[in-house]
Amino acid sequence: MFNLKYEVKKINNINGVRDSIIPFLISALLKNDNIFYIAKNDFELSNIHSFLSHNFADINIFKIPAWDCLPYDISSPNFSITSERIKSFSKLCFLKKNKEKKIFLTTINALITKTAPKDFYKKNFISLTNKTEHSLNTLTNFLINTGYKRVQTVRELCEFSLRGSILDVFPIGYSKAFRIDFFGRTIETIKVMDPLTQRSSVHVENINIYSSNEYLLSEENIENFRKKFRSLYANQSIKNSIYEKVSSGIRFNGIEHYLPLLHKEPLCSIFEFLPKDQEITFLLTKNFFKLIAERESEIKHFCEERKTENPEYNLISIEDLYLTTENLKDHLKSFKTINLNEFDQIENNDNHEINLYSKPLIISNYIDTEDTNKINNFVKFCIKKSLDNKKIIIITEENSSINNLIHFFEEDLNNSNIKFDIIEIKDLIYDELITNFNFSYSPYVESFEVNNHLIIFDRDIFGMPEKKKKSWRRKTENFLKDLNTIEAGDLIAHIDHGIGLYDGLEMISSSGVDHDCLRLIYSGGDKLYLPVENMNLLSRVGDTNFSRDLDKLGAANWQNRKANVKKKIKDMAEKLIRVAAQREIISTEKLFVTEDYKSFSGKFPFQLTDDQERAINDVILDLETGKLMDRLICGDVGFGKTEVALRTSFILANSGYQVALVAPTTILVKQHYKSFSERFKTTSLNISSLSRMTSLKDRNKIKNDLKTGEVNIVIGTHALLSNDVDFNNLGLLIIDEEQHFGVAQKEKIKELQGNIHVLTLSATPIPRTLQLSLSGLKQLSLITTPPVNRLSIRTFVLEWDKVVLLDALNREKNRGGQTFIVCPRVKDIDSLYDRIKTMVPDLSISVAHGQMKIDELDKSINLFSDGITDILISTNIIESGIDIPNANTIIIHKADMFGLSQLYQLRGRVGRSKTRAYSYFTIDKDKILQKKSQQRLDVIKTLDNLGAGFSLASYDMDIRGAGNLLGDEQSGQIKEVGVELYQDMLKDAVSSYKEGGKSIEETWSPSISLGLPVLIPETYVYDLSTRMSLYRKAGELLNKEDIDNFTEELFDRFGPPPMEVNNLLATLMIKNKCLKNKIKIIDAGPKGILIGFKNNYFKDTDKLFKWISDKSGLIKIRPDQKLFIQKNLKTRDDKIDTVVDIISQLELLSV
Repeated sequence: MFNLKYEVKKINNINGVRDSIIPFLISALLKNDNIFYIAKNDFELSNIHSFLSHNFADINIFKIPAWDCLPYDISSPNFSITSERIKSFSKLCFLKKNKEKKIFLTTINALITKTAPKDFYKKNFISLTNKTEHSLNTLTNFLINTGYKRVQTVRELCEFSLRGSILDVFPIGYSKAFRIDFFGRTIETIKVMDPLTQRSSVHVENINIYSSNEYLLSEENIENFRKKFRSLYANQSIKNSIYEKVSSGIRFNGIEHYLPLLHKEPLCSIFEFLPKDQEITFLLTKNFFKLIAERESEIKHFCEERKTENPEYNLISIEDLYLTTENLKDHLKSFKTINLNEFDQIENNDNHEINLYSKPLIISNYIDTEDTNKINNFVKFCIKKSLDNKKIIIITEENSSINNLIHFFEEDLNNSNIKFDIIEIKDLIYDELITNFNFSYSPYVESFEVNNHLIIFDRDIFGMPEKKKKSWRRKTENFLKDLNTIEAGDLIAHIDHGIGLYDGLEMISSSGVDHDCLRLIYSGGDKLYLPVENMNLLSRVGDTNFSRDLDKLGAANWQNRKANVKKKIKDMAEKLIRVAAQREIISTEKLFVTEDYKSFSGKFPFQLTDDQERAINDVILDLETGKLMDRLICGDVGFGKTEVALRTSFILANSGYQVALVAPTTILVKQHYKSFSERFKTTSLNISSLSRMTSLKDRNKIKNDLKTGEVNIVIGTHALLSNDVDFNNLGLLIIDEEQHFGVAQKEKIKELQGNIHVLTLSATPIPRTLQLSLSGLKQLSLITTPPVNRLSIRTFVLEWDKVVLLDALNREKNRGGQTFIVCPRVKDIDSLYDRIKTMVPDLSISVAHGQMKIDELDKSINLFSDGITDILISTNIIESGIDIPNANTIIIHKADMFGLSQLYQLRGRVGRSKTRAYSYFTIDKDKILQKKSQQRLDVIKTLDNLGAGFSLASYDMDIRGAGNLLGDEQSGQIKEVGVELYQDMLKDAVSSYKEGGKSIEETWSPSISLGLPVLIPETYVYDLSTRMSLYRKAGELLNKEDIDNFTEELFDRFGPPPMEVNNLLATLMIKNKCLKNKIKIIDAGPKGILIGFKNNYFKDTDKLFKWISDKSGLIKIRPDQKLFIQKNLKTRDDKIDTVVDIISQLELLSV
């Protein structure tokens, strides 16, 4: 496709190279030589790697990304980047000589950054293959020595766990973990393991285990560091935190920048890893040496800044960690190089230059018309070009979409007598096309034209394809699962006995039989031992910091409190159902979309995501039914809820109804007013704003216009809810960020909801269990996918560091952007302002907080939103409402003082455009964080994927019991019984009323004693928290299928279960049968079985008595209404089989 008229060896320059052509060009040149391409940045590197690995799966591709941190930073590179680097460097060390073509991909920054010596990677590598012999002890020691962390449950990269002969490991360089099962010294199987479910699946033949990092804190490396460090201080006493941390073997953020001190031998560059016996051609990206010079200048700048701040950086010269331009040129002399240039040049045969004469193919220029179908236009455009003897290649991103793509063209192609083919990308690159019209599939690049070829990607016509769901939700659950377990010292609520303190797991022995029980402490030191299989009777209330008195065992206080809460919940549920029912029977005008609506929608400047489109369609269907809509739109910050509100408002206002949008803050009102005014400016509809910033004169006029119907859409704070505000024909109420309203405002909102449509927007969704309890009462639409081309936000958690933050502020200014700086307390703002002003005296700063006068706050916000000031220092007043696409850096001061969902919401203030955004969560230097604060920061740093906010916010509200959603009494009721139990009770009450007042049975659990040891022994599962997690899971199993899956999981994770665990599984099976048949007590002894029914009730007593009489005196009814079945039960199997058989017989009697 390129018509290269010279051999690769003779080409010096290739001109007219567009970015989208580069992956095709690499592929074409690969036919003759190994190719080393140096990309401008990681984004380009990632796109090229995706294209090549998809289309050339049989080619060895070595991808070496750059550290994603500043030179001499106090932040460490992202672990996934380090993982990719280590994998590539290690594989290069063991590269065998062969004729297979190879591609090496890196970036400018990675090319000049050195790494560990080559011997380091060779020494810290091991390959594991099925049916080979390895000492498990040796392998465990290898993992520990190479920096892997031994844990009980493998969740993340660089972790391993060992349970008997089963080794779980999540190696560097892989996206999955593995389970290795040994038989003696032989590897029996290697399987892929899912860190979320902990289940293994696909067999693999072998895996490689690489070093955990580009350094190891071994004794040797620590001593290397100490020697080099001491040379700076001569004989002086060393009081340096970095020296002390390394001496103690402690990793810290930014340790990678001390790499030269940790290795005895000098560091190596990428060039030293390349095979010496194979020819490699280097493709130098456009403006290569200019970019190198810019990076070198940046490195020198940071090096000098750091040396001023910290004398220990004098130990590291630039040449120790980075290649200089001179070094780089010397290395490149050993290789064939080809320069890539943006523009075509006058060809010079002596220089062996090639012009590609490529140009972008902007399809919209050819097919976009307002009155015809653009797909038909596109088809005609392609047919015409093909008839003009152009070669057409239409590419989709999914193989499964090719037939759909062909469907659009087939009829026209046949009518024009044009043959077509389905090809692979390599057929195109190697000029092996049979027909002029072709279809293919490949990762996306922008469409382009080169040498009579039109390379067209369907995304440029049809927009973004529907992507497979990302794994963020699964990864989020990994964290939240670990954070939400019951730990010793937690307050719990027992369904029957009330609030107690969980004090740990204890093995209780009775008649020589062991049984694991949870030890619960109640008021007065009373203890209750709860069998582990009945953990479902407990719900977590909070940790010991949660102020609550313990209940007294056996006292009536808990039952009275629970009954009182239940009654109030019952009344609340009844009211909810009644309101929902009243709304259901009210008929209203059916509203349909019009041509005007289509025109209005067409002004949306972005492409709708699938979730946005689904939510909009949900709303349209609601309005078409003629019933009142009550829909909740839940979506992450910046994911497009406002567009749903805009389109809904247009439908109602265009149909003659008034629309009121209520927001909790004046800032949010101002933002919405700006958005609505912009979108509605070409319509005849009148938009007004009503808040504390509205003058008295304007306020009176707006109120009058609302009454007369002159105002079609009004946007305001709770001022809209005043008694003196009357509407002429209100049809829609939009409530934005409902969770930020106070109780009084919510009660007023409810009064308005009687006979109008209601649309609620929320970025912080209600807790998961409460969503379930409200199902059927309020429709729910979720927007969990990010807008097209939205980049995830690069997140750093670090101690306050002047050099890093100074660079962050200047970088944002230099790219024409703005920065948010958030402070947790108003009293800290002045000192923070002084600190920032000293750092960047040339940048202008605005300040915003809730204690400012209205005019001052408005002026400050306006200066920032209009781009006049560079920095806004504020409290979390900006948490919701400020949408400034130009602000793409946020610094959060004292981040440990914010809640998890707050941190996520604040981070969502940036990254709302296509520009890469940065967030810095700073903490005070040397501050020791509380456990929960550290967990929050760990979660927010690791989960920087888009869309994770839904799970995070739900989790944060669960642990805080937040969300005063249903009235002014709710928070008090939650405190009485705990949030989990409260939500369960509400769910039951709503279900009861939905089923016509049918009584919902309270949670209960049978008492089962088989005279058998029931526990998970330490020898089987050593870690206590893992055992507790398994017990809790066991207590929630609902049926035989669940128990079977649980059994398989135990076998897979821990090996064959011992007898005690099999007894637990049998007890769980019997427990489920008892729950189904209302059997409260099972007590099996050597002489027989005692059975007691719940409330001494059996459904069909006549059948029961006949069954008893048929047993010829073997069954007796005791005075306490319990049944005793006489039978000699000598063995374990006798007891279990007999109990199961008896329950099965009783079940048949109930049919």
